[in-house]
Amino acid sequence: MIMLKFDGIFDDVMINAKAAANAVSKRASGVYDSSKQRIAAAEIKSDINKKLRELGLLAYKANTENAEVEAEATKLIAEISDLKENLEVINQNLMAMKNKRRCPECDALVPKNSVYCNLCGSKIVGAEDYDVDDFETETDVFSEKSLPTSDIADEFSDTSAE
Repeated sequence: MIMLKFDGIFDDVMINAKAAANAVSKRASGVYDSSKQRIAAAEIKSDINKKLRELGLLAYKANTENAEVEAEATKLIAEISDLKENLEVINQNLMAMKNKRRCPECDALVPKNSVYCNLCGSKIVGAEDYDVDDFETETDVFSEKSLPTSDIADEFSDTSAE
């Protein structure tokens, strides 16, 4: 009889340990993916800065030496634009991982399901899917329905009278 209880407890422990290991593995995978995205974003930012420096040198060269640099400048501008587009894609992926998006008015990070910006209060574009009435408000949370009933209060006063 004792052995059967031990087997049941052992099985429960194993199931819980597997579930915990799966949760940790999933979380670690998310952190790894996020870190990879951040590293890629940092590399792209570095590349953009290098291209901007090169563009600045070309502009300096064109002004000081009257050199013809239009073709090189056009090429660098196109490369910078491509890098910025790639960076935007990576930033969108990072925000999706965090369940965030940007406010179109003030560029603040807001929760993905926000209808209004937490910073400036403007309506978030694409929030049409959400109805303001669907969200619990502070007054809903503390409505009379959520307060203790008189039965509970009476029970409490009965025990304190004893």
